[in-house]
Amino acid sequence: MSSSWQPAFSSLDDSLTLLSASLEQLKAAIPVDVPAFVEQLSMAAESAQNLRSFVASVLPDASWQSRDELDALLGKAQRISYSRSRLEALASELERGGIVHRRALRVNQLNQLRDQAINQLRSQAGTGGELPTLPGPEASQWIEWACGLKEPDDAEPLQTLRDSFAHLDTFVANLEPCMWRIQIETSV
Repeated sequence: MSSSWQPAFSSLDDSLTLLSASLEQLKAAIPVDVPAFVEQLSMAAESAQNLRSFVASVLPDASWQSRDELDALLGKAQRISYSRSRLEALASELERGGIVHRRALRVNQLNQLRDQAINQLRSQAGTGGELPTLPGPEASQWIEWACGLKEPDDAEPLQTLRDSFAHLDTFVANLEPCMWRIQIETSV
């Protein structure tokens, strides 16, 4: 999984390595290319700002005093960002899909449950801080997987759905796999 902060992280480390080499040259009284040194320092400062911006976008109240603390926060921010993208992807997948049933009343009921699940997923994805972990595969296979869950064999994911994603759990509990269709968009 690639993250938006990884290039800034690599750039910061690369810039610091170059700065360290230049500082060693200065310690030995070896001439240093001052404009290149200033450029390296500028690149390091820009990379550090990009990392601070990423952390603040996911964890607005975060603070740190060391590289180890920054590393831990980046890991936490990456997990939250990944969880958020999974929730958004499933919400989008649910929006793309449709219900097929012989009774219009049943279709309407399931669409209401689907809308509640979508709203819950988007609401959770929009909150700050830790997010509940959505069990199961990626969004494109999620409905099929969830419809196949059975108690007691799948007690853990079912409990997670009940506890953290109640509307999604209710939707899936009322959905038979044969009722779900992904809408194919066609352009005219």
